[in-house]
Amino acid sequence: MKRLIAIVMALALAMVSTACTGTSSTASSSAPASSEAAESSTVEVEVDEFDAGDVEKPASPYRYSMASGSVGGNFYLVGGGVAQVINSALPDYFSFTTETTGGGTANLGMLQNGDAELGIAMTSSLYEAVNASADWTAGVKHDKLRVACALYPSWLTIYTLKDSGITSFSDLDGKIVGLGSKGAAMDSIFRQMFTDLGITPKQIHNDGHSATATALGNGVIDAAILFSYPPFAAISELESTKDLAFIPLNEDEQNYLTTTYDFYVADAMPGGFYKGAAEDVAGVSEWNMLVTSSDVPEDQIYLITKMLFESTDDLTVIHQSLKYCTAEDTLNSNIYLHAGTVRCLKELGVEVPEELIPPEYQG
Repeated sequence: MKRLIAIVMALALAMVSTACTGTSSTASSSAPASSEAAESSTVEVEVDEFDAGDVEKPASPYRYSMASGSVGGNFYLVGGGVAQVINSALPDYFSFTTETTGGGTANLGMLQNGDAELGIAMTSSLYEAVNASADWTAGVKHDKLRVACALYPSWLTIYTLKDSGITSFSDLDGKIVGLGSKGAAMDSIFRQMFTDLGITPKQIHNDGHSATATALGNGVIDAAILFSYPPFAAISELESTKDLAFIPLNEDEQNYLTTTYDFYVADAMPGGFYKGAAEDVAGVSEWNMLVTSSDVPEDQIYLITKMLFESTDDLTVIHQSLKYCTAEDTLNSNIYLHAGTVRCLKELGVEVPEELIPPEYQG
């Protein structure tokens, strides 16, 4: 039986920054992020009710939370859409509500503390969480975190005004550079990269990525850096009035990032999404993952991941990036997979590396 669901997509450009990057300088708080008035559009998706097989049906659906992001960003859109697909495909098993949050690190705190059952985060934030290597973790190793499945990649995007004279990463020496929210993974990583490569920006500008794009357009900063799935709304909006250039990394700069941080891979932002980037732009990428907790039972995550892997067509109606929500791409995780995910992958014939199998898996 097909169920028609309407997914509301809020287009609040000013709020895109945190949700697209999944990081926030205040993200250790699980309090909802503030929102602004947003223009909305609706996408209708017909979802088949999923055959749960021999997974025992509960007396009533589990009332769970999906930790997403701030209104208008990819995390908010994707999190809400995935939650609705789960509810519609498995109505006897789950009733998810979507929580508006400060982004990826806030989501990880909620999962660790049992305040949500699913959430979205980038692999850089996952690394910080399990190693307690960032200030936002307050020294707490988030040992309950498990990846349920891959969602989509984000590519390094370095952009500037076309007439800035900046054509390479080394040209950022002596310039004012926007690095997103202070204390977020990307901020600390690129500050260290500048130091290690002997590049000394005149100033680091910390603000949300949408506000940073505005600052670039107003001449407050010289260049901006973020990770996103293109097209990023704030960049497209800026490009409607300004000519932009997109800065590649050279091979040595790519190698620095991929050898220092195992969650980055050498890659190129696909061309054609921006007027100033007709061709691919060399850099690195990392993954956005659907994350859960080891406290969520194996059967439940097994059922959710199996359904999602078989629902790619429904998911891509929500957002084209979700074509990457596959069993094979889930192996890009940099922390333990959930036991239910391991069970699902093995059932599908996917070989799971030992380092991704959690200690609680008993298969």
